[in-house]
Amino acid sequence: MSLLVVVCAPAWAAEVALVMSVQGKVVKQEGAAPIPLEAYAKLNAGDRLTLEKSAQLRVAYFENGRHETWAGPGELEMTARGGEPGGLATPAVKSLPLAVARQLARTPVADGAGRKVATRTRSVAAPDALARLEATYRELRGKAGADDLEPEAYLLSALFELRELDRVEKLLVELKHDRPGNPEAALLVALYRKAIRNARESRN
Repeated sequence: MSLLVVVCAPAWAAEVALVMSVQGKVVKQEGAAPIPLEAYAKLNAGDRLTLEKSAQLRVAYFENGRHETWAGPGELEMTARGGEPGGLATPAVKSLPLAVARQLARTPVADGAGRKVATRTRSVAAPDALARLEATYRELRGKAGADDLEPEAYLLSALFELRELDRVEKLLVELKHDRPGNPEAALLVALYRKAIRNARESRN
């Protein structure tokens, strides 16, 4: 049986999507000061984004597995089932398996304000669960482009949830070695190194 530990659950309530990739300048409209958007940020329903000319944004939605690739310039409003464009061309769309989309929803959040964020953990990683996880990862990697880190984001999220922290660290070393100079790989590595540190500190 899985053990779920939820901290500050309301923070999860409105999260609808995960930013998978950002090229060029994309900002989230928040108050008077727009915030630059980075890969692996979570988006809430109602968030409004502005894509500048030549910008590209890839987003995965948790509810239905919809995966959109948008090209600027224009604006975008987030909903649970997809983006509502303002002046943007029709996006390229593909579908992720729901289990993959929902695992991406469990990606840790880098919270600059220092607040505790929602985490879900499982007490035991059963061998069959790890085998299924690895099989799903291999299938995703086989279909993904070389620079597409979606399979790695899925694998890291699942391993972290299963508290396979040593395996997460090993994957981070490989990711940094195999993709030097890749800013999205660097963001993913930094995100999970912080998450591992927080997870280990919480045990003490």
